[in-house]
Amino acid sequence: MNRPAIRGARRILMLLAGFLAVALASACSFNGPVTDATDGPASGTTPAGGAEQTPYLQGPLTVGIAAREIVNDYNRDIVTGAEEAFRAAGATVTTTNAGGDATRHINNIQTLVNSGVNVLLIELGDPAQLGPVVAQARSKGVVVVTAGVGSTVPGAVTDVGGDESLMAEMMSRSLLDAMDYRGDLYAFWVPGAPLLETRLRVLQAMVEDYPGVTLHLQPSDFSPARVQSQMQAILTSNPDPGSIAGVWGAFDQMTSGAVQAIQQANRPEIAVASIDGDRATFPMLYAPNSPFVATVVQNAQLIGQLAAQAALDARDGKEVAPNIFTTAWVATRHNGIAAAERRYGPGIWEQTKLDKAEITGQWPQTQDVVVMQPVSPRG
Repeated sequence: MNRPAIRGARRILMLLAGFLAVALASACSFNGPVTDATDGPASGTTPAGGAEQTPYLQGPLTVGIAAREIVNDYNRDIVTGAEEAFRAAGATVTTTNAGGDATRHINNIQTLVNSGVNVLLIELGDPAQLGPVVAQARSKGVVVVTAGVGSTVPGAVTDVGGDESLMAEMMSRSLLDAMDYRGDLYAFWVPGAPLLETRLRVLQAMVEDYPGVTLHLQPSDFSPARVQSQMQAILTSNPDPGSIAGVWGAFDQMTSGAVQAIQQANRPEIAVASIDGDRATFPMLYAPNSPFVATVVQNAQLIGQLAAQAALDARDGKEVAPNIFTTAWVATRHNGIAAAERRYGPGIWEQTKLDKAEITGQWPQTQDVVVMQPVSPRG
């Protein structure tokens, strides 16, 4: 080979070497820094975020809890559980209640952030609406966790709640079984409410497998009175026994309106089911001539406690999973004693003015309480 050819080959090799170096550098920048497997998350970062964030504020623990509403046991118990856990950790706690108004909820969150809290717990809300205020809180170094939102808002450490898809499947399965998987099924939910939309999607997917079931969607609001009025109109249009097989309600409180309408029309052949397992649910389950056959019970107080602990752990630099799910179980008339006591303790019967012995005499408690929870490979 002549010398010009050799020099040309060398230039090509040098160019290739340079190109390879650039490619390797680019690959490293795409994949991020490599750390030892024993390295824990840096203090002031959210492991799920994957990027460096504003360090968390330290100093005395000052907590803001922003509740979208406190209208039933689910809401109240989340807030109570969180307040108790934070105060046990020595925190000063301020709680706001938006009364179900989404705009007021956002304003309350902004007020808490501007007041100088270093931990913020948001109870309920739309993830898209919460995104900007969560980002604002994080930019100031506030630890943010959510409870009952249904998915993790970017910037928040985690969302804590029941597994909505799992609970919806559990409740819908109970109802479809009570209907013998056939007949007209009316479903009440609140359009635009994220958790309730998820629950409805699960029902719709399940009904697809049962051609004998005809699903009628009934958009409503959070008011039991509105649902009661709607159900009365449906009953008037379907006066014959058997013309309505079941009623699906997105949560117990709103569903109570449909139950009342069905009782007033003396149509106990209609099966009704829902989700939450509030204290008021069990008198509805065991009321004479009640159409209510099942609810999914979730431990709302534990949701609040776990959300508070997640915030404290993140503030201490500990790793927190991006979603934390609590347990849930189906309560029917045949396991309602154990199902209620697992959630509220034996004092539930005095609180609800129900006679435990009378319930057992009328409804033998022959079913087990099956506790359900997603299992994570995280360990």
